[in-house]
Amino acid sequence: MTIDEVQFFEIQATHFSNIPYNQTKEWLKSTVGIVSTKFFVNSLKKPEIACWGRVFKRKFVGNHLMIDGITYQTDNIKTIHDFFQNIVNQNYSIIEISDIGIHSTHFEIGIRQAGFIRPILSLSPLSLIVKTQEPFNFHRNWRRNVRKAENEGCEFEIVEYPTEVQLKEFVGLFKQLKERKGLEFSINNRSLYLLLQNKCYKLFFVKNSKGNYISGRIIYVCGDNSYDIYAANSDEGTKNGSAYYIQEKILFYLKHIGVSYFDYGRISPSNDEMNNIYISKNYSGGEPITYNGQWLYSKSKQTGLLYEIYKLLIRKQRRY
Repeated sequence: MTIDEVQFFEIQATHFSNIPYNQTKEWLKSTVGIVSTKFFVNSLKKPEIACWGRVFKRKFVGNHLMIDGITYQTDNIKTIHDFFQNIVNQNYSIIEISDIGIHSTHFEIGIRQAGFIRPILSLSPLSLIVKTQEPFNFHRNWRRNVRKAENEGCEFEIVEYPTEVQLKEFVGLFKQLKERKGLEFSINNRSLYLLLQNKCYKLFFVKNSKGNYISGRIIYVCGDNSYDIYAANSDEGTKNGSAYYIQEKILFYLKHIGVSYFDYGRISPSNDEMNNIYISKNYSGGEPITYNGQWLYSKSKQTGLLYEIYKLLIRKQRRY
């Protein structure tokens, strides 16, 4: 069923313990370009699945509902099916779902029975999980880079109350990373400020021996789980090992506060340059997992095909 924003976040706060980072109120507020947002829950009396999604008007396609993240705590196939079937019945031309929950066969059966299929063009469904309460198993290259950063006098900083200057510093570091890697999205001071109003989002920096910020990281912590959100490394930070140093310090921080899992976000092992990102994250000693991933519902095959063409030509999305 569809409910309003206030009711949705009240239910989320009182009935769910593991909320994905991309389903929080702060993530919603920090995201720009929302035409309209819809809020869904399977039941008011017994909430077991909830999510919000954005509605876009696509030329030649119609109303497009995009849901990024699902909060759920059930493996009941009928409950999962009925929830997504209710959304399908609301007459959107395209419904696109991307979920970072660890793959559940029950989830897949339920969503398939509601008419969803895997899209042709999709993001990688793979990630790495570091079990932070177990002994770490860092690769020798990881340890070498960490020693390099320590020898150069790098210092780790946990930011409890971010200032405007620190937000600006993080955005500046992210811009350097964006230019090096050719990323398509941007962040700004305002979006970071809104995001960090929720204390589950945590900001970290590494300073060089001169006291300048050279690496930054934002993660999300919810109960026993944590997620990598934004990395921001200067050119200097990639050369002196601080990009690894900040990750190791964060992992030990999570161990100290009792968090059990750290999810690195999507990894893209391949035979091109994207494999380098996988290799560097794999140095953490994390275990590979598969997400529930991306799903697509379309009112007709023609509509679905038009949307796949849109992703290929406009978004420049690759097939994974």
